[in-house]
Amino acid sequence: MERSGQDDTPPGISRPRRRHRWRRLAVLALAPLLALSATGATAQGVWLTLPSIPTARSGHAAATAPCPGGLQRACVYVFGGQQSPVGPLRPEFEAYSPATNAWATLPALPTPRDGLAGRGAPCPGRPQDGCVYAIGGADATRALKAVEAYSPATGTWATLTDLPTARTDLAAAKAPCPTGFGLRGTCVYAIGGRATPHGAAVSTVEAYSPATGTWATLHALSVDRADLGAVGAPCPPGMGLRGGCVYAIGGTDDHSAEVYSPVANVWMKLPPLPVSHGNRPAVVAAPCPGGLQGGCVYVVGSDPTLRAVHAYSPVTGSWLTLPQTPTAHERTAGTVAPCPKESTSPCVYVVGGLPDPSSLPPATGPSAATEAFAVERDAGHPGGPGGPGGPRG
Repeated sequence: MERSGQDDTPPGISRPRRRHRWRRLAVLALAPLLALSATGATAQGVWLTLPSIPTARSGHAAATAPCPGGLQRACVYVFGGQQSPVGPLRPEFEAYSPATNAWATLPALPTPRDGLAGRGAPCPGRPQDGCVYAIGGADATRALKAVEAYSPATGTWATLTDLPTARTDLAAAKAPCPTGFGLRGTCVYAIGGRATPHGAAVSTVEAYSPATGTWATLHALSVDRADLGAVGAPCPPGMGLRGGCVYAIGGTDDHSAEVYSPVANVWMKLPPLPVSHGNRPAVVAAPCPGGLQGGCVYVVGSDPTLRAVHAYSPVTGSWLTLPQTPTAHERTAGTVAPCPKESTSPCVYVVGGLPDPSSLPPATGPSAATEAFAVERDAGHPGGPGGPGGPRG
């Protein structure tokens, strides 16, 4: 069922009830997790270090969708990118199951590419099923129009209608379709990017409706923007907007953020980011931390330290500074999914990317680090007194 305040939070996630018994048992329940540790415990949440992704990469995409056969609930999917700035394109398609705290290798991405966008959304013609969308990107010489969707229900990839405009270094979001463009239901938005590899940023915005199988060109961003992050989340009520909106954040216009209303069909500027997030930060939607009402938009990495985390609250119209990631993330990807070994508590996942260039010994390629921010300090993770601690997507 479509919700007016729809965002990219996956199915099966809701705010957990805070039960004293759960808090007492939480640490024991999570102790057996392999390679799982906590850092940065505050009243705002805690970071968890998870098993590394099998294929280190940067310039890739991530999405949340139902797990394929043999795995439970929602999975974190990672695909595309490169193993080095001049290395081969990565066809590997991998999924992390929070229920088992393990990675699985799935059928390869049909069109290997770097700088692509990804999102989980309803499957074409089967809105009851969730698919993983791989959109645009670039091969060794040119930007691509390729759009492909993986169905966990069938375990196969399908080739969809091309992007109207070939683009790389773009972002994707899932939100209600805009009015007046012949689209209906939930749409996948393709936002910004570059028309050629290493070319100038563009302001192009296009939306795909799985219900109609068609694309439409929408109103452009307020600024040209590439290497950005995007997500669907509740609109800021203080700006006179309602329902679900699309957020475009950072990138080449690295301190700025803007929001699009499918109902009003307009882009509006948001308060500037506290610091720059310029080179493919991870941008996801999840419940707000620290007891704030409603859902927040999280921005992770690709900042001067490569570890900064900020969250925008549509309700308050302001940015929050959150605990930094354990490791550096640039040209990274993220999504929101259930926390490890839990069915309802939400975690913000950030996977791979370029590491800190000043690290010793120096890094020789992209990172394989997988980390998750447990939004609820009382969600059953170690690290604080009694344990640490949205809409569908």
